[in-house]
Amino acid sequence: MNKVTYQSVEDHLNGLKEFAIHAFQLHPGKFLCHQREIKLPKLVIGDRFVSTALLYDSNLQQDYFYILIPRQYKGIYVNGKKTPINQSIIFIKNQEMLVRVPDEFYAFYIIITTEELTNYFGKDNIAQLKKVIWQQNFIQSAFHQPEYNQIHLCSLIENLLNKNNNLSYQGVLNIQEAIIESLYRLLIIGTPLKNTKVINTPSKLVIVNRALKHIHENNDFTMTTPELAKASYCCVRNLEYAFKSILNISPKQYLIKRRLQLVNQALTAQSSTSITDIMHTFGIINQGRFAQDYFKFYSEYPNETRRNSVKGKAHNVKEVSVESTY
Repeated sequence: MNKVTYQSVEDHLNGLKEFAIHAFQLHPGKFLCHQREIKLPKLVIGDRFVSTALLYDSNLQQDYFYILIPRQYKGIYVNGKKTPINQSIIFIKNQEMLVRVPDEFYAFYIIITTEELTNYFGKDNIAQLKKVIWQQNFIQSAFHQPEYNQIHLCSLIENLLNKNNNLSYQGVLNIQEAIIESLYRLLIIGTPLKNTKVINTPSKLVIVNRALKHIHENNDFTMTTPELAKASYCCVRNLEYAFKSILNISPKQYLIKRRLQLVNQALTAQSSTSITDIMHTFGIINQGRFAQDYFKFYSEYPNETRRNSVKGKAHNVKEVSVESTY
């Protein structure tokens, strides 16, 4: 079993090889992510704890079903819509997803190839399942998933994560089959997919996705909201409305928090570059004011981040394996 701790958002994203993904920290506080993962012959299972709220802009690159099962009663938003309590979030290939998770987010996850899952569902049912998943954020859930199905599935995953070292190889394979069978029951479509009219949401998603693409493709750290609106082919009012509806923050807040995170990453990674030069790189003129904003967000000043980073590298600390404390 692979057990790791990621101490920065950037390291956390490097561990998500299946996605083309951007993410940034939404709430103040030092970032920490604990993760456990087991690779089985037919699938991968794991659990993940993230300390601070994040916004993920993601796209699954491989032909997998990636199932995320939140394990607490907190608000999780997918493409701007709050999901029902503990509802599974499912990603399929090339599906654009904007997912906002809260502080102290804990979830189980399952990764299984489409080919493997087809052996259980059949080609026609897989095609219908993908159609439902593609629209999962715009319609009421079409899955017939009594709560006990999900509870049973999570229990199986947790049992294997906690006790895999004490199980025989055959015992692990037996639990693997039980997990897939439970997953099959969870993903059974309960009602036919209806043609549901979705008012405005797709157009807001288009605006936000276009804006995020422009932000991440252009290293303009002094970009203004009107400039971003122009690049997104909409007026400032529509841009503000789309960001508030989908991400629950304004475009200006997104740009400010993204710059805070990029500076944090640079301070950690570029130990030979002076703090002043890093500030100039990101278009920061008033370094004193920025240091105060940085402290409010990370609970430490830029020079403290640099000092802690240098100290950590001196001790060769990049990843720390830990026991689960969930």
